[in-house]
Amino acid sequence: MGTRFRALIGLAAVTSIAVLAMFGRGVNAQPAKGLNGHPDFSGVWFPARRSQMPRKLPYTPEAQKLADDYQQHFTLDDDPGRYCIWPGMPRAIWGAPFTVEIFHRRQDLTIYWEGYGMYRKVYMADSNPPPSVLPTAMGHSIAHWDGDTLVIETTHLKPYPYMIAGRIATSSDAHVMERMHLEEQERNGEKTKMLVDEVTLTDPKVYTEPIHITASLQFRPDLYVLEYTCTDTLWEDYLERRGLTLPDLDALPAGK
Repeated sequence: MGTRFRALIGLAAVTSIAVLAMFGRGVNAQPAKGLNGHPDFSGVWFPARRSQMPRKLPYTPEAQKLADDYQQHFTLDDDPGRYCIWPGMPRAIWGAPFTVEIFHRRQDLTIYWEGYGMYRKVYMADSNPPPSVLPTAMGHSIAHWDGDTLVIETTHLKPYPYMIAGRIATSSDAHVMERMHLEEQERNGEKTKMLVDEVTLTDPKVYTEPIHITASLQFRPDLYVLEYTCTDTLWEDYLERRGLTLPDLDALPAGK
C-alpha cells in the first residue's frame, strides 16, 4: 500500500510541476472588480509562500502531553495524508504544491483544491447563508467585505488530531478568522497578481495563544485542476490493523 501511495502522490506532484514548467512564470494582471465594486478572486491559483507566528506551536500542557505521546508512537508512515485524509481548515489554505481554483459570486465563494479533491464554500453574510448542519473538515464559513478585504469567520470544524511535529492539530473548538485580499507583487521581474490570506487560529483546548499564518497564492490562468482521487477507508483500516488510537483533543479541559 505504501509503495502504491508513493507512486500516486509522486505522479501527481510531478505532473503539476511539469505543467508549471511548460507555461510562463508569471502573469501580468490588474485586480479585477466585478462584484458590486469589490475584487473578484475567481481564477486558477498556485501556492506561493507561507509564514507562521509563533513558529513553535504553543501547546497547552495537556495538549503537549498528547503531542509527545503521538510522536512517540506514530511514524512518518502513519501520516494521514498518505491515506487521503483531508487536511481541512486552516491547513488547506497554504496547501501542497497543487493548483487551486476559485469561483467567486456576489453571494458566495467556492474553492476547489486539486490536492485531495478538497472543496470549500464561503457564504456572504448579507446573502441569507444556510446554517451549519454538521462539523466538517472545512467547517462553516461566513464572510463580509471590509473595503477590498474579504473577512471570513469559520467555525463548526471537526477535530484534526494528527499531532505530527510542526503540523497544526485542531479540536472542534477551533475558530478561524481570515482577511483575504489581492496584491500585485513582482516575481521573477514580472508583476503578478497574488491572493494573500492572513489567518488567525484560536483553539484554547490545544493552544495557549492564537496562531497567525499568512499564505499567498499566485494567479496562474495558464494552469488547470487535475483529478485527484482519495478515500478515508484505507486510513481507518490501517489504524485498526496497527492497533493505534488517535488522541481525543475534545477531551482536553476547556480553555480559559
